[in-house]
Amino acid sequence: LFALPKRRRHEKKVDRPFEFLVEDTFNVPGVGGVVSGFVNAGELTVGATSHVFVGPTDDGTFMKTVAKSAHIARINTSHVTSGQSACLAFSLNKEMRKKLRRGMVVLKESPTSTKEFDAEICVLKGEGTTIRKSYQAYVHILNVRQSAYARKIELVNKTSSIDMPTTKGEKEDGVVLRPGSRAKVRFEFATRPEYIRPGMRMLFRDGRVRGIGVITGIPNMGQ
Repeated sequence: LFALPKRRRHEKKVDRPFEFLVEDTFNVPGVGGVVSGFVNAGELTVGATSHVFVGPTDDGTFMKTVAKSAHIARINTSHVTSGQSACLAFSLNKEMRKKLRRGMVVLKESPTSTKEFDAEICVLKGEGTTIRKSYQAYVHILNVRQSAYARKIELVNKTSSIDMPTTKGEKEDGVVLRPGSRAKVRFEFATRPEYIRPGMRMLFRDGRVRGIGVITGIPNMGQ
């Protein structure tokens, strides 16, 4: 297995803006708020002048704080770079520590969050299930896991791997997706805004339904 090439070469993403994916949170006595996760892009040197943004919180905002220390494999370090799994300690007060959760990100600049996103998806399986507007599924986007609604569906191709008859009710409801269908869908998160960007890959599931996709855009991103 070690002879196989890596699926992703994270050393090529060192020049990109810093992006740390939070996978777990801790409250360490004497240290404060600590998060563990993966450095997905960029690099960071921790210390008293290392200002970062942590979030998004439930209202979509980011908390500005200082990354005061870092550990890799229980060894103290002052520098983390893309491709490494690490722990970061922040200077957060008690109220801010309560807001830490899985699925957050740590950024150095331009933090944004959104409840809506556009994606091009493909339904892999789901015999006997039809997907139409207002369909709800559990979405996985890197470290983000949350339920989302399909607000708008536009077919990319009108072929399906399983040829099923269309009923009168389906005609009235508009576009319907079945296994093998490809479509452009606008999703809306059910609970809170999340940090996502175009190019991220996604997976959605609901019962026997499985599908994959790529995020193509964020509405109102330029505003």
